[in-house]
Amino acid sequence: MTTSDSASDPKRELVGVVARFAVKAEHVEDFQREVARTMVEPTLREPGCLRYELWQDLAEPTRFAMVELWESEAALAVHLAQESLQTAVAALRPMAAEAVSMQRFRPTSSLR
Repeated sequence: MTTSDSASDPKRELVGVVARFAVKAEHVEDFQREVARTMVEPTLREPGCLRYELWQDLAEPTRFAMVELWESEAALAVHLAQESLQTAVAALRPMAAEAVSMQRFRPTSSLR
């Protein structure tokens, strides 16, 4: 693939995010409910959001991953700057057992 090919390839702009959460055991149900209400539902309506799902670890049910797919870095940047996201994250902080970790990814093969 040449440089010009990669610039026009829409997969090259996609950005994946995995944010990992560890929640205190007594807050697992409240965490799931609040994340759905304050983060998942509003974010799915944002321009550029292709996927935004909360996944629960099968082996450790106090651990979660927010799996996200964005059309571009620009769309992700707008999302991260949303005041409503900052408010939701602050409200969830007392439920956390440890700090949130976030990683960004780019696709290296075709999406199905």
